Amino acid sequence: MKLKHVLFTILMCFASMTFAQNKLVEKFGDMNGVTSVYISKSMLQMMPNMKTEGIDIGGIAGKLESILILTSEKASISNMMKSEVTHFAYDRKYEELMRVKDEGSKVTFYIKKKNNGKISELVMLVDEHPEFVFMQIMGDMTLQDIQKITKGKR
Repeated sequence: MKLKHVLFTILMCFASMTFAQNKLVEKFGDMNGVTSVYISKSMLQMMPNMKTEGIDIGGIAGKLESILILTSEKASISNMMKSEVTHFAYDRKYEELMRVKDEGSKVTFYIKKKNNGKISELVMLVDEHPEFVFMQIMGDMTLQDIQKITKGKR
C-alpha cells in the first residue's frame, strides 16, 4: 500500500512540472492572433543548422529535447502573455541569465538548473511592443552551450 502512495506522489510531482509549461500552450497555443511552434527532439536532429529568433541552435541540437515558441503581435494578447509568463517564471523559480534593452526592445533570458548543475531549460522573452515572444528550450545543456546559442543577442 505504501508503494502505491509513493508512486502516486512521484507521478503527481512530474505531472505538476509538466502542467506549468503546458498551461501556456493550452491557454495561448490555439488562440487567434498567436503563432505557436513546437519542435520535438526528432525534428531537431533532422535540422542541424537551425536558427530561430536570431539564436543558433544547430550547434547543440543533439542536447535538446524540445523547443516551444509562442508569439503574438496583438497588444491585448501580448499583454496577457506577458502577465502569464511572469507568473510562469516565478512559479518555476528561474534564474535570470541576461537582460538586454535597446530602443523599445527588451530581451530577457532565464535558465533553470538541474541538481547536477546542468541547465534543463532556457527561456527567452522578447518584448517589442506590441509583439511578444516566449521561447522555451528544454534539454541537457551547459553554460557554454548557452553562450554558443546566445552570441548574437549581446
